[in-house]
Amino acid sequence: MFEAIKIFTLTWLAMIAIGFWESRVEGKNAWGKGKLDWKWKYGKRVIFTAYHFWLFIIMIPAFLAIPLLLNYSKELLGILLSAYFSGLIVEDFTWFVVNPVFPLRKFNSKDAKWHFWLKIGKFEVPYSYIVAAILAIISWLILWR
Repeated sequence: MFEAIKIFTLTWLAMIAIGFWESRVEGKNAWGKGKLDWKWKYGKRVIFTAYHFWLFIIMIPAFLAIPLLLNYSKELLGILLSAYFSGLIVEDFTWFVVNPVFPLRKFNSKDAKWHFWLKIGKFEVPYSYIVAAILAIISWLILWR
């Protein structure tokens, strides 16, 4: 269990650091608005960018896979997956907490239009947070619980 705590701590610290620099790079232009390269769109909304693909689908998983090359186990894979998926939530929320031009009070469906939101009364949360949390829990239940 101590190994899992260390992996989560390092992964979340890295995700917090990414949230800091991503907020500085993007400023008020979230989801790579105004950046070069391709974007996947759903209607007029950008749902994924090349920048985010290379960061979240290639680079971060590649670094997280390094321990698997040294000592593969189903449990380690589960811990890394759970840390990664929960870390995605940490990274994105950090962006709002530390962004000097797009503050936390704009963490809502009215202002953060690049997210798809689940709304229940006054409560709202990005669907991506729900999906990431479910994947983190599934990784835990199946691979390392």
